Amino acid sequence: MTETLVRKKRFRGIATAVALAGALAVVSAAPAAAAEKTLTYKGGFPLIGDQQVTVVVNADIPATATAGTPVSVPFSLDVDAGQAAGDGLRLVGATKVSGTITSKVNVAIAGQTVAIPIDLPIPETPVPAEGSLKFTAQGQVDFTVPAGTPAGEATSSVDAAATTHVVTDSSLGEFDVALALDPPDQDATLGTTTVG
Repeated sequence: MTETLVRKKRFRGIATAVALAGALAVVSAAPAAAAEKTLTYKGGFPLIGDQQVTVVVNADIPATATAGTPVSVPFSLDVDAGQAAGDGLRLVGATKVSGTITSKVNVAIAGQTVAIPIDLPIPETPVPAEGSLKFTAQGQVDFTVPAGTPAGEATSSVDAAATTHVVTDSSLGEFDVALALDPPDQDATLGTTTVG
C-alpha cells in the first residue's frame, strides 16, 4: 500500500539530479508535450507481502530547452496499490493514509545520463470501505539544463526504482515500500526535449 505511494517521492530525486552543473538562469522552456505512461511495480508491504502496484505517470515534457536555463515540469503519479493493500489497511483499522513517493527521472543526452530526483507528496487519502487503495501524488520537478550541454535531443525516462513512505492512523504507523519495475523491461520513456 505504502508501496503504491510509489516509494516516497523518489521522483523528486529526479529534480535534484538534473540541477547537476552550473549556475541557474531564469529562463522559461518552450511549450510542453503531455506525456502519460502506465507502469507496473512490485514491492513488499507489511502483513500482505509482495504486491503489484500500477502507476500512471503524467508529466509535461518541454519540447525545447536552452542550456544553462531552469526548467519546471508538472509531474503526477496516479497509484493503484490493489485490492490486497486496501484489505490489509482495513484489517488493521486504518481510515486514512498519506506520505511521499521518491524516485528519479533519467535524462540522456550526448552519451551522458543525469538522474533527476523526484519527491512527490501523497495527500491525506481516505481508505475506501472496499476495493483497491488508490491515490495521487503530484508536484513539480525543477532542474537546470547544465551550461555547456551540447545541442541535440534529450530523452527522459522514469527510473526502475521508487520508494513510497506511507503514514497511517493505525497500529501499522509509518512504513516504507521499496518498488521496482515488474517486469523490468517495460518502456519507461516519457519523451524527448530538443536542447539548443
